Amino acid sequence: MTRSTAPRPAEGEVRVQVATVALSALGTQLAGTVDAVARDSIGFARGDRVAFTASKPASGRLIVAERDLIGVPADVSLDAAAGLFPCALLARTVTRQVHTVGSGDRVDVRDTSALAPFIRAWVEYLGGTVVDELAQVTIAGSDIRTARAWKTAHGTAQQAAADVFAAIRAGAFDGIAFSTPDEARQGSRSPVLLHPAEVTLAA
Repeated sequence: MTRSTAPRPAEGEVRVQVATVALSALGTQLAGTVDAVARDSIGFARGDRVAFTASKPASGRLIVAERDLIGVPADVSLDAAAGLFPCALLARTVTRQVHTVGSGDRVDVRDTSALAPFIRAWVEYLGGTVVDELAQVTIAGSDIRTARAWKTAHGTAQQAAADVFAAIRAGAFDGIAFSTPDEARQGSRSPVLLHPAEVTLAA
């Protein structure tokens, strides 16, 4: 849960200065830097780079529960953490848990949602090949629904996040472009709309 005011964080909370906001088929993801922590905080410190989901776009300084934060490694940009992480994480669930795509697999990605580019990127990152026929694995919209319902234990979730950041570092999603607000208004079909934090999000 987030609040748009910026008081001192209470127990189990931190205050985050939002740097970037991304909108995708999975909702809103924000990324920024922790600028204050509660006295009892053990998970995060001032200056840590983090990402988190929100119910709607927001800017400025927000109070966020520590349990809702994902730490962002220093070598991953905040834009990538906001723009790529949510869809990349769900696509990982599809390709590594709902299915187990591996090197040499021929995969037919029949899903046509905004998640499809992320699924194709994971297939190739895992050593598979995206094909239209003679596939060993077929990924359809029902697999996305299964992945969204997948329950992940805390330790597994940490490993999943580490896998996503490793794929980002390796350039797995470099072919997925972000749209700016202006480009979106001009008809861009990018699966992710990225706002700098200083942009008026209601525009």
